[in-house]
Amino acid sequence: MKLYYRPGTCSLAAHIVLEWLGLPYELESVDTRDPEFFNVNYLATVPVLFTEEMGSLYQNSAILRYLSRLPEGLHLGPGDDPVMNCQCDYWLSFFSADLYRAFAPYFNPEKYTTDTSPEAKKAIKAAVPAQVAPLLKRMDMHLASRDYYLEDELGIIDASAFVYCYWATKVLPEGLRDYPNVARHFADMKADPGVQKVMAVEGLT
Repeated sequence: MKLYYRPGTCSLAAHIVLEWLGLPYELESVDTRDPEFFNVNYLATVPVLFTEEMGSLYQNSAILRYLSRLPEGLHLGPGDDPVMNCQCDYWLSFFSADLYRAFAPYFNPEKYTTDTSPEAKKAIKAAVPAQVAPLLKRMDMHLASRDYYLEDELGIIDASAFVYCYWATKVLPEGLRDYPNVARHFADMKADPGVQKVMAVEGLT
């Protein structure tokens, strides 16, 4: 397997899960603005996971679900329980749609306005914390009674959540201070040896 990634982006989740699997894999850090990368993914987004079995896989949620269906990754997914499968799909959708959409204007404010002035971009970025807050609150309430997102089993949802919590520590003025359960989960994830290895490889602090 080969993962095309950019440090600190959504591909961080797939990178973590690949490390947890313990299977051999390759990494290629890419510049999504490089025209050469369009040959890998014409939408110019990461992650992209290439496998001999499936070819190129796109979209973070689909990649995480694929990895959790491998024999080595079954313990990281929802198993056969239909309720857990529903919960898994809910959280993957929550992160990739709702939370990503709330954060995205901070990183690419120019995509959300026709006003190219610095003031317009600054205003867009300033609105992000208020958009993110109710979503982090939802996560915090969920984690109030459990250690991980799917009952008490570490898995792909936790890897996905870690990405957005990492962004929150960089973007929000108070980081995760107002979300103690999310902060606890984030700290537990940072202490995981696999996560630490991935963070070091990607040069993240």
